[in-house]
Amino acid sequence: MLSDFLRRLHLSKKTLLLFAAVLLGVLLLLFGSGRLSKSEAKSISDEEELAAYREALRREIETLCESVSGVGRATVAVTLDGGFVSDYACEISSSGGESYVKLGSGSSASGLLLERRPPDLLGIGVVCDGGSSQAVAAELTALLSATYKLPMTRIHISPAK
Repeated sequence: MLSDFLRRLHLSKKTLLLFAAVLLGVLLLLFGSGRLSKSEAKSISDEEELAAYREALRREIETLCESVSGVGRATVAVTLDGGFVSDYACEISSSGGESYVKLGSGSSASGLLLERRPPDLLGIGVVCDGGSSQAVAAELTALLSATYKLPMTRIHISPAK
């Protein structure tokens, strides 16, 4: 049936192959692979990484607070300054300009990552059963200030309902 159709069209094999290749190309362009681009995937993973870091830090502080005598159950909130910071290697040319050191070539080239730092911790809020006691609040504030290198003015302790 197909061969009869092709004979009627009088197409050569080369023309038929060219037509099939063009059709396949158009279909691939239309439907693609359904995957995210590299920048979209990186963006999502950065957001997920930041959320996981924030949650781990919150749990760590919560566990630390609950281990202090008189605190009881604690709920913690943290404020972070932006996201992760990446530092890349640079080289200085003889003309004085700077450019990033790259690994790989072409579209797979990427900068040489020297360091990836988590965001700075800006503040901690703690709501706990013992928060109404000035002694407990002072103890928690001093502990959190020393542990996370935060000024005491960026730590707030409140009593639970």
